[in-house]
Amino acid sequence: MLYVSLACRLTLVAVLALAAVAKLRSPRVFAASLAGFDVVPARLRGPLAVLVPAAELLVALLLALPPTVTAGFVAATALCLGLTAVPVLVVARGKRVTCACFGASEAPLGVRHIARNAVLLAAAVTGAAVALPAGGGMPLGVPGIVLAVVSAGVLTALIVFVDDLASLFASPSSAGGR
Repeated sequence: MLYVSLACRLTLVAVLALAAVAKLRSPRVFAASLAGFDVVPARLRGPLAVLVPAAELLVALLLALPPTVTAGFVAATALCLGLTAVPVLVVARGKRVTCACFGASEAPLGVRHIARNAVLLAAAVTGAAVALPAGGGMPLGVPGIVLAVVSAGVLTALIVFVDDLASLFASPSSAGGR
């Protein structure tokens, strides 16, 4: 199970770090994207534009350091719960809101974003379930480590590029005739 935990850990570190960097590169864009969310009061948009990526980086750091892996998975679970709840609320309210989760995006939040965040939540919960009894130990077998790294890389790419992949596979009529 340590290999599964490693794959979850690497995926979460990569995705959270990439998301944080994208938000920190243009905090005004991220803050502006929060305007469409009914759940975020106007006075909190600026601070959230800094606090969300800071939390993402902190959780990534906790997961990257062996002594804090268990705390990192627990924190990742809490963070991913929040990051999953927001698009659920937005979609449930029928709002068309774009989010600068991984940089500027024109795609409105939808079911694929909820699914993406649910996958991250599942990775956090799975990692926590392994780390709580076993700790943040590192597996020893090279083939298993390689498989965990490759799996994490593929999952990270799928998560980060979910909008691009969706538009790639969209029919021409649903993609605006392009």
